[in-house]
Amino acid sequence: MSDKLKQAQQAFDSRQKDVNEEYRPKYHLSVPAGWLNDPNGFGFFKGKCQLFYQYHPYDTVWGPMHWGHWTSENLIDWKQEPVAMAPDCAYDAAGCFSGTAIEEDGRYWIMYTGVIDEPSTGRTPQHQCLAWTDDGIHVEKAAENPVVGLEQTPEGICPYDFRDPKLERIGDHYRIVVAAKINNEGNVLSYSSPDLKHWTYDGVYAAGFGEMAECPDCFEIDGRRVLVSSIMACKDESLVLPQPVVYMIGYEKDGKFCAQTPMRDIDRGLDFYAPQTCLAPDGRRLLIGWAHAWGCETPMHKLGHGWTGTMTLMRECWIKNDSLYQRPIREIESRRRNEAVRENLLIEKKMQLDECSGPCREMILDIDVSETDSFGICLMETGEECVVLSYNRQAGKLTIDRSASGYSLTKEDAGLSKTRATADVSVYGDMLSLRVFVDVSIIEVYVNHGERVLTCQAFPKGKAYGVSASACGKAIIKRLVSYEIV
Repeated sequence: MSDKLKQAQQAFDSRQKDVNEEYRPKYHLSVPAGWLNDPNGFGFFKGKCQLFYQYHPYDTVWGPMHWGHWTSENLIDWKQEPVAMAPDCAYDAAGCFSGTAIEEDGRYWIMYTGVIDEPSTGRTPQHQCLAWTDDGIHVEKAAENPVVGLEQTPEGICPYDFRDPKLERIGDHYRIVVAAKINNEGNVLSYSSPDLKHWTYDGVYAAGFGEMAECPDCFEIDGRRVLVSSIMACKDESLVLPQPVVYMIGYEKDGKFCAQTPMRDIDRGLDFYAPQTCLAPDGRRLLIGWAHAWGCETPMHKLGHGWTGTMTLMRECWIKNDSLYQRPIREIESRRRNEAVRENLLIEKKMQLDECSGPCREMILDIDVSETDSFGICLMETGEECVVLSYNRQAGKLTIDRSASGYSLTKEDAGLSKTRATADVSVYGDMLSLRVFVDVSIIEVYVNHGERVLTCQAFPKGKAYGVSASACGKAIIKRLVSYEIV
């Protein structure tokens, strides 16, 4: 174990005793202390789910990237493992950036981005590195690193924007797709290898992703190819955020991705970035993302709580009607307690839904909106403080708005605050279906059985966590089911 890895582990252990747990979710994964961002190395090895993450052990803001690590045998109960990687080699001295992993021949192989420290210039060139673990805990880095250097990149590439390899086994060889900025445009590049150590550049896999296509992921569902990317400086105004996470569905031809659908947001909420997927042993395509957005700052940092960083719920993905659908993994249902059911609730003015109150809840609502112009739910409600989830029937839009909830997430030096997000939502037979999760400081909304998802952080100052519903006109909650999630 290197000195830097030892120091990181010591910081990890010592800083936890000073953490304030006020806003820590109970059933979403969050960093014990320090800073967390992208999920990394998501997959299965030795009968356990492996989930690494970008980690800064010394502060609650982004810094020199390490890899933290969790494992789980059931996707619900997670064990915190030792810090997996530190920036302790010349080829990754400025950071061990994001990467992915696969199991091959009893070994868990990891491809990640090593960032070079150039003190003389203050710049940080990036290249791709190889590591592995044989026991699912201790990670070794390859002596051959970097295995994909900048000399193996096309003309016009920015050496400081070449990162986030997605590793796959394709037939008799391995492949990575890597994010790159070429002539100020986001591209995804493709490389192949017979042995993970010797790589050949195969060309541009896909292009046209704003100024940078971070954290690419590609996979198959039902024989169709899905490409995912987190876009920096996106120019498509139809997407909800300046840095959206998008997907396209298509196929491969001659080593290139051919889209059959337009770019669409995976999550239409305010806080979602850098997701990774993996194939579960039972064949499900699983996805997990970082529940945050660049440009935001949580109150845990401002208030000195000692931790910042939460993951979304793990989700299962499938294709329906040329779209990517998502739902929480079924394992979350094992944490339900105290079911409450109500039917045929007439909503004409504000009505408290007492059975939905509390900081850790799941709510399932089937709402007849045929006689209403708009329908709203106030979540995390304390007096005038709340997060508003509202549906406008004429516009066909669902909006989540945290402007009246607790602490602002806007950095002091940032521009206009982003407090609301909107999704296009259809109703079927005049019924709107919502599945809402509230977990202390995060809300996830699944619309129409996975057709849309909205993720939003919120940090209320009040502690009541009440819930109410209201309508302009007349809405009927045909069925409401609520659970406490423990």
